[in-house]
Amino acid sequence: MNNRRPRLRLAFLFVVIFMAHLPVGQAQTIVPPSFWLVDSTIVVDRSDYVFHFPTQHFPQISTLQISKNRSILREGLDYRLTGQDSVDFYGLLQQGDTLRIRYRRLPIALKRHFTLYSRDSLQTADTTDSAGARQPVWKINFENPFTGIRSDLQTSGSIMRGVNIGTNRDLTLNSGLNVALSGKLTDNVEIVAALTDEATPIQPEGNTQTLQEVDKVFVQFKTPYVNGTVGDFNLMYRNTQFSNLSRKLQGLTLLGNYNRYSAGVTIASTRGFFNRVQFIGQEGNQGPYQLTGKNGEREIIVLAGTERVWIDGKQMLRGEDNDYVIEYGNGQITFTTRRLITSESRIEIDFEYFPAIQKYNRNVYSGLAASSLLSDELKLNVRYYREADDPDQILQEGGGLTEEEKEIIRNAGDDPLKAYVPGETFKPDTSGNYSKIDTLLDGNPYSYFKYVGSNNGLYIVRFSYVGPNNGDYVRDRLGVYRWVGLKKGDYAPVRLLPLPVDHQTADMQLEWSPSQRFKLQAEYARSRLDKNRLSGLNDVDNSGNAFMLTGTLKEQSLRLGAADLGKLDFDLDAKYVDKQFQSVDRIVQPDYQRYWNLLPGFQTSTEELSLQANGVYRPVPQLKLAGNLGHLQKTDLKSQRMLGLLEYTRDSDFSTLWRYEYIGSTLPRQGVTNNWQRYHADAEKAVWKFKPALLFDSEWRKVYQPAYLSGFKFYDYGMRLGLIHWKYFTGQIKLTRRDDYIYDIEQYKRLAFQARSLTGRMFFKLQNIRETTASLEIVHRQKTFADEFKKVKVDTIKLKYVDPTVQDTVWQDRTTNLADLRLSHSRWKKAVYLSLQYRVSTKQTALKEKVYLDVGEGRGNLRYDEDLGEYVPDPDGKYILFILPSGKFEPVTNLQTALRLRLDPGRYWRRGGTRTQKVLAALSSETYLRVEEETKEDDIWAIYFLNLSKFQGAQTIRGTIQFSEDLYIMRRNRNLSFRLRYRYDKNRLNQFLDAGENEDRAGNEWGLRTDWRPGGRFNNQTELRRKFILRNSPANPIRNRNIIGWYVTQKISYRPTGRIELGLEGEYGNENNRAETYPIRLWYGAVKGRFSYALPAKGRLSGEYNIQNVQITHNPLNLTVPFEMANGKKEGLTQTWQLRAEYNVAKNIQFTLFYTGRNEAGFDRVIHSGQAEVRAFF
Repeated sequence: MNNRRPRLRLAFLFVVIFMAHLPVGQAQTIVPPSFWLVDSTIVVDRSDYVFHFPTQHFPQISTLQISKNRSILREGLDYRLTGQDSVDFYGLLQQGDTLRIRYRRLPIALKRHFTLYSRDSLQTADTTDSAGARQPVWKINFENPFTGIRSDLQTSGSIMRGVNIGTNRDLTLNSGLNVALSGKLTDNVEIVAALTDEATPIQPEGNTQTLQEVDKVFVQFKTPYVNGTVGDFNLMYRNTQFSNLSRKLQGLTLLGNYNRYSAGVTIASTRGFFNRVQFIGQEGNQGPYQLTGKNGEREIIVLAGTERVWIDGKQMLRGEDNDYVIEYGNGQITFTTRRLITSESRIEIDFEYFPAIQKYNRNVYSGLAASSLLSDELKLNVRYYREADDPDQILQEGGGLTEEEKEIIRNAGDDPLKAYVPGETFKPDTSGNYSKIDTLLDGNPYSYFKYVGSNNGLYIVRFSYVGPNNGDYVRDRLGVYRWVGLKKGDYAPVRLLPLPVDHQTADMQLEWSPSQRFKLQAEYARSRLDKNRLSGLNDVDNSGNAFMLTGTLKEQSLRLGAADLGKLDFDLDAKYVDKQFQSVDRIVQPDYQRYWNLLPGFQTSTEELSLQANGVYRPVPQLKLAGNLGHLQKTDLKSQRMLGLLEYTRDSDFSTLWRYEYIGSTLPRQGVTNNWQRYHADAEKAVWKFKPALLFDSEWRKVYQPAYLSGFKFYDYGMRLGLIHWKYFTGQIKLTRRDDYIYDIEQYKRLAFQARSLTGRMFFKLQNIRETTASLEIVHRQKTFADEFKKVKVDTIKLKYVDPTVQDTVWQDRTTNLADLRLSHSRWKKAVYLSLQYRVSTKQTALKEKVYLDVGEGRGNLRYDEDLGEYVPDPDGKYILFILPSGKFEPVTNLQTALRLRLDPGRYWRRGGTRTQKVLAALSSETYLRVEEETKEDDIWAIYFLNLSKFQGAQTIRGTIQFSEDLYIMRRNRNLSFRLRYRYDKNRLNQFLDAGENEDRAGNEWGLRTDWRPGGRFNNQTELRRKFILRNSPANPIRNRNIIGWYVTQKISYRPTGRIELGLEGEYGNENNRAETYPIRLWYGAVKGRFSYALPAKGRLSGEYNIQNVQITHNPLNLTVPFEMANGKKEGLTQTWQLRAEYNVAKNIQFTLFYTGRNEAGFDRVIHSGQAEVRAFF
């Protein structure tokens, strides 16, 4: 989906329309408030007067009216138009005549003509010279079209036009526009704009708290009465009960304000679809958790920055240093070590997403109006919002539906699973990947599809996700589906047709505030949700209503005579929502199900008839007493709730909180009664520099059903010790124990011990220490189940014991360990610098698959080498690689640690000193160690304590060990310096479904480099290296490598003048692959020459030529040169060359020409590619 150019045109049009109007400047010109109309009165000063339209006016000639001395003049008889610029009066005017010229003009303050080339002239020194005729020349001068708008409008940007061509690619034209505007167009109009037509399909990374969106095009303008945005913007409605929303849109939004009235309108299209998911966390799993679309589909892209995440009713913050990170590209969210996820974690996530397939263009229409009356005592707000799919355009397919498909959708009603067409396509040439298998099922003929590999089948089959137990297939990996039996899978061989949706809501809110402490609010909303615009079926439940009435009293002082009895807050809330009402966004608070103790089957219904009363009484500022009473009804379900709270705080040294909550819900017709009691108490007291605290939580839920009693009970005890008033430390230690009990369905009223959870958390942080930062956070949690529950394996039996919406159904012992250590320290003017990071988490991972996508010659970065039987890097390749997760996740331990140590005594002894100090000052070093391990190893403590013998073993999913050591001698000496280097790396990849992609790699390198300058214009670098490369592929031994190589490199550069630089590089390598399956020995020599010529303030010309010769000296199996040897080149002569020219045509214009050529050994042709580009800056 690419709406870039329509968005750009719309946004740029608004920039042009709101350009400031410049005065005409001739005689007197009256510009009425409507700046489309120009009315000029002119006193003629000569008989041959010609009227010229101002250069920045674009007149509408059909509106031109001219009068002389109050007499109307006629075109053709009294005057004629000479083009679009002037009016000629045939010489009929007399000096002193009065002309009135009226016309409408486009509201554009741009000149009619812009030129890159303007005519100039040269004149010889002696006009009597025979060659003295003037010779016209061209002087280049780029004009910024925005320079004449206003002096205080800041403009920047560039315009680019270019062409690419090559041997292995088609001719392509490139263009780009980037404009940034900010400032005032007029005294009353302020604008901020970012415009570009360069599509950037890059989603921001979801690992920071704030996002930098690189794909945003918008124009924002502000005037005293109207504000608006054109392009990309976020539409947010707040402070209502039924019409709150947050959307990322593309289009136009306007908001006008006048005195106490305001109105707004929005016309746009959505960039995504809203959805909300909620689930219980998994013990020992920080993530990733998969977000899904409205129909449960996994193939989605989450719109960056639209997610809102709550855990246990508290909103989380995005970022590696906060609570969670999110992969927008595949819709997976992972929680950091700072936020422990357990089987008691209640997670809710709102987000907008792109469906991976079959999505309509969805238009948005919205309006609002607000007013204040009676000196702002009475406020009225009206809002309307509509999201409507366009059934004539499916963005993914690039066209509309056929009449047959529309008929299928009409007959489907509101059921999305009834709108489908067969997913198989017959391929008689066996270019498919599935075969149809005929068999008998329950004695009846039955056919199913079986994956047989690419180009081996008679069918290409497209599968769609249809939900658990609605399909006959399961997904093994991308494009591979397996038949598992009738209604035992979640995929079907069909192509689902999307149902076009039309969703509308209207909301009216009235607020009366007779005083600052009292407020009365009433709100009414009506919704209409047509789940299938093309069908009239199932439309009786499309419309719904909602109503709310709220009264609020804040900080009301209570007195009895002269006695101050404290302050009271009170509010009463009544709400009615019928079951047909459907909001466009969230209308209930997080943890809504828990708040009202809703039973399964009622969590997703929006129906509500409720009444609540809340009160807070503060007899003294230190004491707070609070209470809540509520009643809820949803069809047959009735719920009653009650809450009491006491909180006391004395200064900062003592505080306590006590809370009791009771929620009872019933289903009278089914004979179900559900009672839920919750208790909480905590108290903390400052003692010297410590603040100890006692914590207690308990819940008891009983669900009485006709056949049995179910429910649970738990006790959670804890203590916390915090550090206060320490100069250099802060932190706390927290220990909790939780005992879980559930009712035994076989023994009535028997509470059986189910599990015990022990959790310890420690956090320390250094502070107020110069040049040192350190923090440590450790979490250890162990949950152990009773033996009788470990034996229960069938999920259907578990569902009788527990409510899966609020309880864990995975009854297995789990241990969770999280750790995060960060340390940085520098001393002695940063002569010593140390940085250490250590992170441990328990998560889940899935086996991955590599997918190579053909994007065309010259557009990729990989090519398939038929001799090697694998994909290898190539800057002019035709493939790009995607790594996708499969569906099966397994728990793993993830460790990441990195150490960096830099020693540089020269920073401390900058001015020398003793001989020992000078020797030490000439030495410096950099050490780097990185270890990453993702493993299923049972001996987790060996992983935590970096027992490397346990790393990269049979249980490793993915592992990396890197170590490098650089020792510098006289590093700051420009005439002579040395570097000793050692590098070691070891990697294990065991994460792919295809066993042929799993392998081990290792390597080390020793090197000595010297940099020296024999003269002021020469630079010389000599390097000697020894390298070892190991590659082991158990499933594909032909890829095994055991390479040892020696290399000598010589680089010389010479700068004869400040404009010219010449370079010559040479390298010799001798390599031997000692692998038994791939023995080969070779040597190669490579020479590279380069030059650079600079024109000060004008440009630069550079080029280089490379030639490499590869000769095989031992090849008993007649094998091709592997990519790991000879710099990836084949046997024979390889030549590459390139030329680059940059020239500043003018101050703001740059021309770039880039040409490359490749004549590689093993290729059957020479590959040429070229690029030319002109870029103008303003």
